[in-house]
Amino acid sequence: MSCLLLVTAIAAALRLWHLGEWSMWVDEAHTWRDATMQLVGEHGLLREDRVFYALTFLGLRGLLNLGWIGGDEFSLRLPFALVGILSVPVIAMCGRRLVGAWAAVLAAAFCAVCPWHIYWSQNARGYILVFLFAAIAANRAIVAIETGRARDLLATFAAIGVATLFHTTGGLLAAGFFGFLFLRRSAPRGRAVARVAVFALVVGLVLPWLVQHSPFQDFVRSKGEELSVLHLVQTTAYYFRPLVLLVGAAGLWLALPVLGRDRTLLLGCLLLVPFFVLVAVAGQVAKVTARYAFCALPALLWLAAFACTRLAAAVTQSRIDGQSSVRTHRVAAALLPVLLLAEYGLHDVWYHGSQHGQRGLWREACAMARERAGAGALRVLSTNEPTCLYYLRPRHWSSGNVDEYRKLSVWPLERWLIALEKVHPPGGEPHLRWHIDQAQRDVAQFVVLVTLPELQAKDQDGSVLATLRRDFELIAHLPCWVGPKDESIYVYVPKGT
Repeated sequence: MSCLLLVTAIAAALRLWHLGEWSMWVDEAHTWRDATMQLVGEHGLLREDRVFYALTFLGLRGLLNLGWIGGDEFSLRLPFALVGILSVPVIAMCGRRLVGAWAAVLAAAFCAVCPWHIYWSQNARGYILVFLFAAIAANRAIVAIETGRARDLLATFAAIGVATLFHTTGGLLAAGFFGFLFLRRSAPRGRAVARVAVFALVVGLVLPWLVQHSPFQDFVRSKGEELSVLHLVQTTAYYFRPLVLLVGAAGLWLALPVLGRDRTLLLGCLLLVPFFVLVAVAGQVAKVTARYAFCALPALLWLAAFACTRLAAAVTQSRIDGQSSVRTHRVAAALLPVLLLAEYGLHDVWYHGSQHGQRGLWREACAMARERAGAGALRVLSTNEPTCLYYLRPRHWSSGNVDEYRKLSVWPLERWLIALEKVHPPGGEPHLRWHIDQAQRDVAQFVVLVTLPELQAKDQDGSVLATLRRDFELIAHLPCWVGPKDESIYVYVPKGT
C-alpha cells in the first residue's frame, strides 16, 4: 500500500505541474467550443456528430455552470488531471486479478511516469476517461469470465459504453472484447487459427465500410483522403515507445503458462485488436494516428510489468539454485523496470521542458498579434482558428459576435474557403491579397499565424507559403518540436505594416 501511495503522489505531482502553463491546442479549443456553445438550434451541440460522445462536453458544461471551474486553461484541464491521477491506483487495483499484485503495482508505477498518460491527463479531451474505463472494463471482463456472474458482464459492457460516450475510440474496447469472446470458443489449434482468420477477414473487409457509413463519416472525411499505414506505425512507436512495446510483447508471450488462457487471450485482444482495427482504417479509409489506440495502453502496461516480474522471478530462482550472487540478482531483477522508468523519465523532462507540454505556443502568438494591433482592429488568418478564437474572442461561442469583438476577426486558412467564398480568383496569392485589402478597408492590423505541417497540408501547391515568404515579414518564430513533428508557430505581417 505504501508503494502505491508513493506512486500516486508522483503521478499527482507530474499531472498538476505546469497544468495551466501550456497553450491550448486545436482539440482542446474544440472542447471549449462544445462546452460553451448552445445546446439546441441549427448549429447546437445536440445537432452535431459530437452528441454521440458528448459526456466530456456536457460534464465540463455542468462544472462551468455550477461555477466550480472557470474558462482558463488550468480550470478546463483540472477535471481530466484528477481523473488521470485516479487512474494510476485504479490500474493497480484492476490489474491484480489479471497479472498479480506486484505486476499490477509496477504497472501503476509505469503509468505514473508515462509521458503519454501525463499528456492526456493534462488535456481537456475525453481520452483519459477512456483509459480509466478501459482498465475497469478489463477487470470486470475477467471476473465475469471466471465467475460467470451476469452482473459483471453487464458491468463490462457498461464500462465500455461509458468510455465510448466520452470518446468514440472507446468503441475499440468493444472490438477487443468481442474478439476475445469470439476467439475464446476455439479449443483445438486448427480451429483457433480458422477463427483468427475469420475475425481478421471480417474486421478488414466490413469495418472500413461501417466506418464510412457511420454517424462519424464527417469526422473521417476531415482526416483527408490520404491513406498511410506507415504514419500509424510511426506514431505507434512514438506514443507507445519501442522498448515498452517490446517488453509488452514479451509479457504476452510469457503469460500463457502463468496467467492461463483466458487472461492471456483477454489481454492480447485488448492490446492487439485496437491496432488491427486502426490498420484496416489507415489502409482503406483515412489517415489515422496511434492516439486512437490509447485504450490499449492499460493492457500494454500490465503486460510490460508482468514481463518485468517474470524476469525478476527467474533471476530469484537462479540465485536459489546457487548460480548468482545476491548483488547480481538484485541488479538483474531491477534492470528492465529501471530501463523502462528511465526512458519514460527522459521523455517527461522533454515534455515539461522544450516541448512545452507538446503544445505550440499559441497563447504567446495570439498575445503578440493583439499587441501588434494595440487599441486598433485586428484581423487574424491562421491554420488554427479554434485556438485563436479561444485566446482572442474568449466569449465567442457563449455570446456570439458581441460588440466587444467588432474590431477582431479570426479566419481559418482553408483551401475550401477560397473556392467557397468566390470573392477572388483561386490560389494562395489572391487569397492573401484579399485579406490584406479587407484589413486596409477596416483599418486593421493583419497577422498570419501558421504552423508549417498544417499549412503544407492545406497549401498543396505551395502558393500561400511562397507569398508569405515574398510579400510578408516574419516577425516571430516560436519553436516547439514534438517528436518528429514541428509545432513551431510562424508569425507573419504584410511588409510595410
